[in-house]
Amino acid sequence: MKNRLLAVLTMTTLLAAMTVGCGKKDVPKEEPAVAPVEASTEEAVVEASVEASVEEPSDAAAEETSFPLITADLDETIGNGIIILCNNLYKAGETQGEGHILMDQDEPDENGEIKCYVLETFGAFEFQDGNFVECEGSGVIPAVVTVRKNDDGKYEFVSMVEAEDGSGFVDSIKENFPEALWSRCITIEDDDRNELEKQKKSYAEEYLATIGREDAEVGDYSDYEHTLLTDEGVSVDVSNKMLDVQAGDGIEFFCPMWIGEREVLDEGVRYTYKTEYDRDKKQIIFSKVLYETGEVLETSTYDAKTGEKAD
Repeated sequence: MKNRLLAVLTMTTLLAAMTVGCGKKDVPKEEPAVAPVEASTEEAVVEASVEASVEEPSDAAAEETSFPLITADLDETIGNGIIILCNNLYKAGETQGEGHILMDQDEPDENGEIKCYVLETFGAFEFQDGNFVECEGSGVIPAVVTVRKNDDGKYEFVSMVEAEDGSGFVDSIKENFPEALWSRCITIEDDDRNELEKQKKSYAEEYLATIGREDAEVGDYSDYEHTLLTDEGVSVDVSNKMLDVQAGDGIEFFCPMWIGEREVLDEGVRYTYKTEYDRDKKQIIFSKVLYETGEVLETSTYDAKTGEKAD
């Protein structure tokens, strides 16, 4: 069975990933609107994922400041490593958060390396209809994180290996984790799950405070009602045509797949992408709006009866 996400990653590769731009506050490229999804099964080591993502460089200096991979605190080092690795995979949202529980750790080996046995989770957040919503992320995943304790007493993130997906899951737990942790890893308890969600959302809440929008509610896609085109009487056929339109490279790609809006940061500028339905004209309208002024920058309109472009 393939590994879902990560295999061994060296510090050199991690630092290379940082230059790609896994920043906490800025996204180098706009991302499509989707309901939150968990990562699909991935094969091969994370170096391949890093190489695939180097197409969109951004501010590496900010990343090094926000998420140093060598710190005096073990939990901080582990958390920073998780964010950098997972953000390099997802590259969505305008801020990211992680949660992890350090269940146990080995004694340092002859190289000062320590195996840490954790439960971890990751989420990326964006504004949807005024709420700050986890737009992509993972479930709770058992992982083995290796850190190195340096001569100055600081911890250096070295690698992370996650449990396998599917039929190989239990075997990978038994192979990589102490027996005393097997049950906790195989069956995730509500207390652990809730603690990880709390940690992950704390990143989102902290970010909201830095941009003066702490009144926004933090949640998951499923926490909110979404009005679909079919709820307004648009046929399934036309609704499916709109999904095809939104798979293209126009502004529709960034508009939500429900009637509503989502925000996207692009090189520090905030835009609102809207999907609207005009009941009187029977039209579906996609638009890109400059958030700060409300100026409509671009629109495209489709006939809600035929799905054909109307403008």
